[in-house]
Amino acid sequence: MTDSASPRPRPKWFAWVQTALFALWIPVLILIPFHGDYEAVALLGVLFFGGGFLGWIDRRWREEEKLQIWAGSFERVFLLVAVWFLAQRLWGDEWEPFPTLLTIMAGGLFLRYLVGFVLILARERSRLPPVRRDVWQYFAHWSVYAATLLQTLEIQPYATVACGISIILCIVGSGVWLIKHFRHPEARSHMTVATQITLSRIVLAPVFIAVFFYDGDSDFTNNHLVFQVLALLIAISSAISDWLDGHLARKWGEVTTLGKYLDPWSDKIATFTTFLCFLGTGWASVAAVAIIFYRESAVETLRTLAAGEGEVIAARKSGKWKTAIQIGAIIAILTFAAFDGILRDLHLDWPWWTLAFKITPPLLMWLVAAVTAASGLEYLYASRKILSKHL
Repeated sequence: MTDSASPRPRPKWFAWVQTALFALWIPVLILIPFHGDYEAVALLGVLFFGGGFLGWIDRRWREEEKLQIWAGSFERVFLLVAVWFLAQRLWGDEWEPFPTLLTIMAGGLFLRYLVGFVLILARERSRLPPVRRDVWQYFAHWSVYAATLLQTLEIQPYATVACGISIILCIVGSGVWLIKHFRHPEARSHMTVATQITLSRIVLAPVFIAVFFYDGDSDFTNNHLVFQVLALLIAISSAISDWLDGHLARKWGEVTTLGKYLDPWSDKIATFTTFLCFLGTGWASVAAVAIIFYRESAVETLRTLAAGEGEVIAARKSGKWKTAIQIGAIIAILTFAAFDGILRDLHLDWPWWTLAFKITPPLLMWLVAAVTAASGLEYLYASRKILSKHL
């Protein structure tokens, strides 16, 4: 009797389909340098969806084996060569701007694959089990495909956006992979999904700055509509992740000490990054941002004093309202900006809208500052016993 838990063998046609997909890379690498854009994109699409289908079949039928790990590595090498050929082609086009992000992506991929190759050999020599690819690795791989497709067709600014997203995902995927590699084989602790979601807010903070000031102009309204909408989407994703990480940690029983400390820190990183951008574009005054900063610093000092006394200052309703209003104001302001960008693209001039858009962001930021200050005063009053011991 066979063990029902043992993995089933791959279908017989699996190896033939995989070989056919590898063979498609030869015409792709020939077509890209000679501007065979549509043909190359069609073949890349086949490779993208075919590889995804084989990956799904592979995970369903068997346990991960070294042969397939090396097959995936060779696929990434072909993809890297395709990105490099594409970058070189764009370098030679005098009418095209220098492909900065594409070049950075190619260099980053080369470094990532080189380090990965060395570490895989080191694990084989040490007879350690292979590091399994996780969801971040797959997201990064798919994003490189998407960026290559858009760059081949030279669809701007979406190709630039795709390259930026791909670079970020490759950095995150590489970081997670390295953590798994250097972790001791007998270690039971691991970075939970909730903690990874929390860390995503920290990673997205510098991305938000790059998107917000992509055109190099401090006035966000002069930015391209694509980047205005992308900034809004980043803010919405940060808000969703703020709820999702805590929900998943409680639901799956994965509440960790690291997560407890990272969650409030990542919230402050995300919100203060946005407020600094608003300050730079004139939507927030220095006084309003300073009030918010003073409140957050005071409450964190209170928590530190309480920890020294062996006490914990629990989150209060005023603090939750403060966070909700901050997130709501950020999303509202960016929504106003995106709608204003749509009106500009449609060449519509509404005087009443121009006045409303000029007044609304500063008013919302002063509302945020007032609520934040009131919440801070409530925390100070509730912690008066702790303060009396040190004052």
